Amino acid sequence: MLTDVEKHVLAHIDPDQVVAWTQELVRIPSVFRPQRGEGEEQAAAWVQARLEEMGLETHWEVVAPTRPNVIGLLRGADGHKTLMFEGHTDVVTEGDADAWTHAGPFSAKIVDGRIYGRGANDMKGGLVAAMCAIQALVKSGVKLKGDILIGALVDEEGLMLGVKHFVEKGWADIVDAAIICEPEENHLCIAQKGVMWGTITCTGIMSHGAMPLTGVNPIYPMASLLTKLRELEAAEIARLGAHQFLGQPSITPTILQSPVHGEAQNNVMPAQVQLTLDCRLIPGQTAQDLEAKIQALFDQVKTDENTQVQFAFEVIEARAPTFISEDAEIVQVLAASYQDVTGKAPVYGGVPGTTDGTILFSRANVPIVTCGPGDIHIPHHIDEWLSIEELIEATRLYAVAALRFLGVAA
Repeated sequence: MLTDVEKHVLAHIDPDQVVAWTQELVRIPSVFRPQRGEGEEQAAAWVQARLEEMGLETHWEVVAPTRPNVIGLLRGADGHKTLMFEGHTDVVTEGDADAWTHAGPFSAKIVDGRIYGRGANDMKGGLVAAMCAIQALVKSGVKLKGDILIGALVDEEGLMLGVKHFVEKGWADIVDAAIICEPEENHLCIAQKGVMWGTITCTGIMSHGAMPLTGVNPIYPMASLLTKLRELEAAEIARLGAHQFLGQPSITPTILQSPVHGEAQNNVMPAQVQLTLDCRLIPGQTAQDLEAKIQALFDQVKTDENTQVQFAFEVIEARAPTFISEDAEIVQVLAASYQDVTGKAPVYGGVPGTTDGTILFSRANVPIVTCGPGDIHIPHHIDEWLSIEELIEATRLYAVAALRFLGVAA
């Protein structure tokens, strides 16, 4: 049941403003386009301006050219705990702008209770919901015991440079728990898959296609390796089964390229072939262990194929899977807040990809729950949209969760 203080705070949420702010932020394109010198800078400046208007202490930290993190702090009475709301300002490419139905990818047009536009769902709506929840707390005059930190970080859609910078600068050290405001239909996602991206290069000896015996063909050994990788995936699935919230692990070839350098020609047997893998991990797996298993396949292939090729494996990025117990304080607070705000039982789930929360959890031991507005299947699609009903629900949920996690000063 909501308390009088919680009802007082919720009364200071203006749904029209939540929608309008989401539209404003969506209308600022923040696709990273280094060739044009474009990044998240304009979106970050908009966020910082709104936070400063609320009276928050803000920090502008440049991670890379045109790519600044914005960090806002609402100080409580004694700062005994800090709750973080985490979001990102970058969005993926809009693709073919002419393929969008509703007045263009950055129009933020409202149709049938939905805001359409690139980033509305993933995840400018969630970021605005957190900002408006904080604004309601400020306007209400209620003093929290602890601090709220809001992070609008860069490059979540890439190598997560923003959250890595956030951790390296020591910000995560003061965070006791984080709500990752990614689009999950306001479900409480307490697990996330990990990821390992890597390239495998198989090197032989280049030769004339009419005289293959004068060289060493790397393509057949790579084909053999692909078969063994599929067998390794099956073995990992058999070993671990399906996670309750995340399903099965996977080893997915995504790019196969030969030659790696130079022009392809019909009558030239290439010196190299390169494979890119997207491996998704569930609890019970580590990137290091999976890398070792993949490396072990190289000698098997060379023996089976009786070949002198050389394999090299370069890990591009590795992020551990995450899991937090339903008994954790931040999960309990969100679950009870969701029940009281919506009148419905919370739905628990998992994130099939990775978020900035993966870095907070694995590198700084910050307990995380991913919970934000937006259909889970819509991110990165043409005609991306966000339900206004879910957006307002998330704003209310965040405000109550902050009150309960941090407590109200006497």
